Amino acid sequence: MSEESKLKKQWEKTQSAWDDTDFLLNRANAFMKKRWAKLNNNIVDIVGKEVVAKNEYINLLDIGAGRGDFYKNIQNLVKKYTGIEPSEKMLKNEIFEEDFILKRGKGEDLADEQMYDVVLIKEVLDHCYAPEKVIGNAFRALKQGGIIIISLTNKDAYYKKLFKTYAAKLVDTHKDHLYNFNPKEILELLQTAGFTLEKTMATNYLRLPFIVENLVGKLPQGIVFGILDFTDRVGNVFMKNEGGSFIITARKNSF
Repeated sequence: MSEESKLKKQWEKTQSAWDDTDFLLNRANAFMKKRWAKLNNNIVDIVGKEVVAKNEYINLLDIGAGRGDFYKNIQNLVKKYTGIEPSEKMLKNEIFEEDFILKRGKGEDLADEQMYDVVLIKEVLDHCYAPEKVIGNAFRALKQGGIIIISLTNKDAYYKKLFKTYAAKLVDTHKDHLYNFNPKEILELLQTAGFTLEKTMATNYLRLPFIVENLVGKLPQGIVFGILDFTDRVGNVFMKNEGGSFIITARKNSF
């Protein structure tokens, strides 16, 4: 059995029926939720710059879209949002509207060609059983000059290097994460697929005990975002690309 086949079997156990309801309701503290909101804001900023540069609304593909919640963040920026999601628990009913499509599917089987201005893979690629296929399919799905946005947790985060036992426990606990990536590895996958790197943004440098994070997370969103921005700026000076997460953008160049 090939390595991809083994990973696909693990994916079928952990991802094909994935549901994040319990995590959101019972395990995610207030700080985690605001950190997720900050990630969404960062991605909206990137998409917004594409809209300004093109001087027109865009077609966006969201791979691993879940319930399609991200659409609410960018509905004023897109001509059409298309989300694909493999889990029937996350996506009970497919939706086909003029500017909003949410359908069953996964990045490994994507066959669209030159349809989208932006492809978003948000906190998903490490759950895929064949990440290189997903990125290759995303390349084909983008129009010439289109951009891919990938966000992920960082296996080389500074705190994982400091607390190696804790990091190993995380890897062992997160069976749904079939891969663990750092920015360099994602860049290599993107370059192999034909992309040109635009930007790497290291984020989420701030890590606190769970109880403290929950208290900080209850502060007004603007204050929490300010704290996150400040710690990210400091972190990037002293520990470049070693934040807890990262966002990479790359472009399918026109020739």
